[in-house]
Amino acid sequence: MKVIQLFYFYDERLHDERAFIRQYYTTTGWSEALLAEGVQSRIVTRFGRDGYYEERGIQHHFCADKRGGNFRAWQVPWKLVRQVKQLDADVVQVHSLTLSLPTFVLRWMLPRKTAIIVQHHGGRSPGRIKRLLHNLLNSVADAFFFTTHEQGAEWFMRAAPYHKIMPVMEGATFFDYDTRDKAPILQPGGNSGGLKAETFRKNDGTVFTNRIAMRQLTGLSGAPVFLWVGRLDDNKDPLTILEGFAQVAAQHPQARLYMIYHEGVLEEAVRQRIQQHPTLQNSVHLLGRIGHEKMMNYYHSADYFILGSHHEGSGYALSEALRCGCVPIVTAIPSFRMMTDGGRLGAFWQPGDASSFVTAAGQAMRQPLQPTGEACMAWWHDQLSFEAIARVAAAHYRQVVAARQPFPTRRMALK
Repeated sequence: MKVIQLFYFYDERLHDERAFIRQYYTTTGWSEALLAEGVQSRIVTRFGRDGYYEERGIQHHFCADKRGGNFRAWQVPWKLVRQVKQLDADVVQVHSLTLSLPTFVLRWMLPRKTAIIVQHHGGRSPGRIKRLLHNLLNSVADAFFFTTHEQGAEWFMRAAPYHKIMPVMEGATFFDYDTRDKAPILQPGGNSGGLKAETFRKNDGTVFTNRIAMRQLTGLSGAPVFLWVGRLDDNKDPLTILEGFAQVAAQHPQARLYMIYHEGVLEEAVRQRIQQHPTLQNSVHLLGRIGHEKMMNYYHSADYFILGSHHEGSGYALSEALRCGCVPIVTAIPSFRMMTDGGRLGAFWQPGDASSFVTAAGQAMRQPLQPTGEACMAWWHDQLSFEAIARVAAAHYRQVVAARQPFPTRRMALK
């Protein structure tokens, strides 16, 4: 089976194909994992120049036009569409729910055998008029990828398209794209002192680190250590987190919260809140931006991962935290519910409610840390890794392809 991953947007600051691939590595990881499922995935994107690059069995096609990196909803990338048609895929996976006009044009240009899947990558549904227009144009799609059914429901005006929603995790991440590092697996050690003193091992069996050694490297300390990774904005809601953590720290004087962020719309407000509260001055540390290749060290240094998101397409930081055995204390939004097995891992709280966060933190800290951390890593491997996502996606691809076949052929294929 041949699948095309189709992108309309790109970062204009990138002038080299290799740099583009490294920045948008999530789709590359998805495509590499699909190979093991018998799916050949090609990545096709608009770019500043025409080009072709192949690595690890994945073909990357770059198509230049006169437009820049951004793309408007009323525009049609005719050159890109023609290139997609020439590649003759079984499935075209469009990575944009709001660029519905190009999706409509694709259906008109592509052969009948080619299925179209539109994937949601976060963002709230637009107003009624825009949503009605997107619904009309996107109706030509065979399926829609959302992290959960619940997320998809808010995008559709009628119940009819609901049957086209196919839940699949948005993606996974590499900490270091160039080495494609594998997620370390926690192996019980001889020390019974809990997760902080246990040994982490790579899949090849070599000793990776232990939590005590990792904290010496990162400088994190506390009992316990909480970690925040995300933008300082209204959606992630750091001010509610700080309000709640002040109460947690008052009950647990050795608790420490470290905040890593690369965009700080609310950074000044966060700093003021910390300065205004003596408990927060002692217990909260703003680390700012940390290189992604170093992030695994920080996840391995923490006991708990916290976020206050009001909505997310999925949650890459949460995925990384689970991968490293960092126990989540996150808001009860649809994607987080799915990613934590309905709340089995860690604890949930209600967005914008500081007292709910305090209750959830207490609930999580009463759970045995080591078994919960191990369960987080096992769940990530089974459900959230690239390999797990590829298994689900491949099954969805086969379903939509079979549905587009003529009835006699489809009946034979299903036997």
